[in-house]
Amino acid sequence: MNGNRLSVSKPIVIFSLMLKLRTLLPGISAASLILIVLGTALFALCVAAIKSNNLTVYFDSYLLHVIWITTYQAILSTLLSVLLAILMAKALSMVNFWGKGVLLRIMPITFILPTLVVVTGLLSVYGQQGLLARVFDCLGLPFMGSIYGLKGILLAHVFLNFPYACFLFYQTLNSVPVEQKQLAAQLNFSSFVYFKLVEWPLLRRQLFPMATLIFMLCFSSFAITLALGGGPKYTTLEVAIYQAIRDFDLIEAVLLACLQLVYCAFFMWLMQKNHHYPKINVCYVRQRYRLPVSLNLALLSMVIVVIGGLFILLPIVIMLIEGIYFFKWSFLTVAFQHAVMFSLLIAFGSAIIAMLLALLLLYTNSRLLINQQIHWSNRLMLVGSLILIIPSMVLASGLFLLLFPYAYSSVFVCALMMLCNGLMALPFILKNLAAPMYDVTSRYWKLSQSLNINGFSHFYLIEYKALKKLIVQSFAFSAILSLGDFGIVALFGGQSVITLPYYLYEQISHYHYQESTVTAALLLILSFSLLVVIDYDRTESN
Repeated sequence: MNGNRLSVSKPIVIFSLMLKLRTLLPGISAASLILIVLGTALFALCVAAIKSNNLTVYFDSYLLHVIWITTYQAILSTLLSVLLAILMAKALSMVNFWGKGVLLRIMPITFILPTLVVVTGLLSVYGQQGLLARVFDCLGLPFMGSIYGLKGILLAHVFLNFPYACFLFYQTLNSVPVEQKQLAAQLNFSSFVYFKLVEWPLLRRQLFPMATLIFMLCFSSFAITLALGGGPKYTTLEVAIYQAIRDFDLIEAVLLACLQLVYCAFFMWLMQKNHHYPKINVCYVRQRYRLPVSLNLALLSMVIVVIGGLFILLPIVIMLIEGIYFFKWSFLTVAFQHAVMFSLLIAFGSAIIAMLLALLLLYTNSRLLINQQIHWSNRLMLVGSLILIIPSMVLASGLFLLLFPYAYSSVFVCALMMLCNGLMALPFILKNLAAPMYDVTSRYWKLSQSLNINGFSHFYLIEYKALKKLIVQSFAFSAILSLGDFGIVALFGGQSVITLPYYLYEQISHYHYQESTVTAALLLILSFSLLVVIDYDRTESN
């Protein structure tokens, strides 16, 4: 009897193990590939540094200055972005006007615009030949001076981060229940008291996670600091790593990379530790109900909205107008055409890599969560987000040193850039798809198991069919991130491969203003073309 029971149960156990292995294999394969790439890059950087002749590490005044400037500009950028975002969000919540919906749609877009496009747009407004300089010249007034230096770095960081934070804060202010607004109106709350007692507790939930995210992005900024820093006085850690690699000072590059790695790991830990506030579910009685506002306060809010709207829209609009005005067919050189070709090839290639890795990880992750394996799920998702604590310049530097003999092969360089950009976009795709994919999988899990639908058939018939629009949005988003990347191409490109951001940087650094405006306008149009896909899918899904 016992022998028969063992003989019956043994095939069941083997089948169960095979089923678990088939479920875990996609996520384990993707996680292993990510760990191999990241580990190999870090190992190659350390080995190259050890093999170098100079093993002396100096904590000199220059290194301390780089650390101080990196931290100082990140703190200032974060404070300005968050404070201006709160002010603008509050002003938007107090007034209604024509075009408000368009402004709110454009606000999150600046967060993912190519950084060198942002630099060109800011130069077209605040540069020596920009719009404000011409206005001041017509009025006979002295202009504010050069945009380069700390002023330009702060301006660019605020332009990138302030609208996105404002958009999220505005959504939070709109989540206040209508009943609370009506009660505040009945109690005759002033605007300050209403903000202090009702709105501020909601904003405070998002304040620290948003500030930490902005600080980490500004701390690891590369293209903006390189283009607008104006010299070694405002060199940040990311730029210093790039310069050390270019000068083949590997010991200094490893030291700076380790410092940045520690900083990024610390701030990522802070984000995860403070980003689990409970969501507030609100049932609206009248969705468009707004608390009564005095005339003076409404006028002040409109002034703030106009100034904030001009700050966001002017660089984009002026750059597009000047790009059309300065356009000449002679600007479309062979190098320009090659840059467009390589940019699109690398953008879509990296988006495919990022999407494949994300779907493999999320396939296994959703099964782990269904089986209550939360601990292993967290570990798997941590591997997918590990690239956030490894600066892009560190990853690119390690792979560049390891594969230096192949640096002159355009095919190999393109493949390497696709891999690096794909890994950089992976955490954003995971954040966008993780919760929806688990919801869809758990909703139909018992039914699919009863019908014996597993593996690829389950993914195609259930997850893919339900999340097709969201997958397209995530693909387009990762393509935009890769299209505007300059940090990785700064090391790999320049000889065998030239992308549009690299081509644009060359024009900016050589002060070719008209040519750079045309290139930036085209890069902006390409980015907006992909954003139209995102917006179209979002509208259609709603």
